[in-house]
Amino acid sequence: MKKSKDEAEQTKQDIVDAAKGLFAVKGYAATSMSDICSAAGCSRGGLYHHFDSKEDLFIYIADQAFTVSWQNWDEAIDETMTATEQLYKYADYFVDTLEKPLNKAGEEFISRVGADSEAGQRFLGILMGYMQRFERLVQTGLDRGEWKGDNAQELSMMILGYYSGLSDHIQMMGKADAKQFFRKATKLLLEGIQK
Repeated sequence: MKKSKDEAEQTKQDIVDAAKGLFAVKGYAATSMSDICSAAGCSRGGLYHHFDSKEDLFIYIADQAFTVSWQNWDEAIDETMTATEQLYKYADYFVDTLEKPLNKAGEEFISRVGADSEAGQRFLGILMGYMQRFERLVQTGLDRGEWKGDNAQELSMMILGYYSGLSDHIQMMGKADAKQFFRKATKLLLEGIQK
């Protein structure tokens, strides 16, 4: 019996949700396609109908996460906000959207498939798209004369590296405390780059 388009989309989303949860808990390497089938309640054929491989599925999850993240970001900001106000908003947003276990799975993924592989290049392309979007925020701060610096790409990497490092220390905090922590960290950062 052939599934309707809606049922097929629901199966695909069930697979994505199950895989996302497993990758976050077990990591990329320890999660098998059988594990994903069991968690999603689908057959191997159903899984392979939607995704050619575990690599393909992981890349789909990463792409979906970053796409949704930027769509939500675009709705959260107001173009009349200063770059500094946007950076504070981004700090809150970073805490709200932080999925540290999946970040670790991403690191494991790239080390397993290799940065030069086709899958590695696709994954790195998604990450570069994220960086380029963040660079626009930083470039705005530089163009408006709010921040010091002459290289938006370098400053973007520094800020994101700073936030990523800080995220290792908020796992046991509640969301409100984590946001307060990131706001303090952003204030400290801005003291170094504001004109």
